Amino acid sequence: MTIHLPISTSSKKKETVILLHGIWMKGLYFYPLAKYLSTQGYRTICFGYRSLQDSPSKTLYHLHHYIESLETEAIHFVGHSLGGLLIQRLLKQYPQQKPGGVVALGTPFTGSIVAQRLYAHQLGRYLLGQNAEENLLIESAPSWQSVQKLGIIAGTRSFGIGRLIAPLPQPNDGTVSVAETKLAGMTDHCLVRTNHTGLPLSPMVAKLTVTFLRYNRFTQ
Repeated sequence: MTIHLPISTSSKKKETVILLHGIWMKGLYFYPLAKYLSTQGYRTICFGYRSLQDSPSKTLYHLHHYIESLETEAIHFVGHSLGGLLIQRLLKQYPQQKPGGVVALGTPFTGSIVAQRLYAHQLGRYLLGQNAEENLLIESAPSWQSVQKLGIIAGTRSFGIGRLIAPLPQPNDGTVSVAETKLAGMTDHCLVRTNHTGLPLSPMVAKLTVTFLRYNRFTQ
């Protein structure tokens, strides 16, 4: 079941931020970041989806119709890992969106070495779920062509299970290498000293996210 967790629904907040978690995660994982964004004047919604059972296409269908039901002047997106890839596909399939920006946290836009290694084995494909069927996480994504500005934050603390699965080029966040996060067409890119799972929980990431949503860059 898809769960939408509105952290802040104040009608006085004219801009909405939709947060999409990564694979094997739940919407609540974004709660600290969503809570911080709400203190900065944003209406925040953690969009929960079944990252293994449902296909990306099904998730995007439900997300699109959910977005259409929102009354807001602007919609921003924040995606962690797989969530960033889903946002890119959403904006390509449904380009008529309200104004806003996009921040991707540790998203392997050029394909994940770890996911590719998993995909080579039957058990690994099971762990990737329906995402493997549509080559999300496996293949390199196309360049960013949406009108929304894209800011990317990558972690550099090499601590995570990904290092046990595949050799990761340095620097990396223990699951995704910095090189894998870079995408042609991005507006800005920055590094934070945290690992992959720590990106949505990092106070520095939270501050950088707000800065980008306000100024379309990570430095004021």
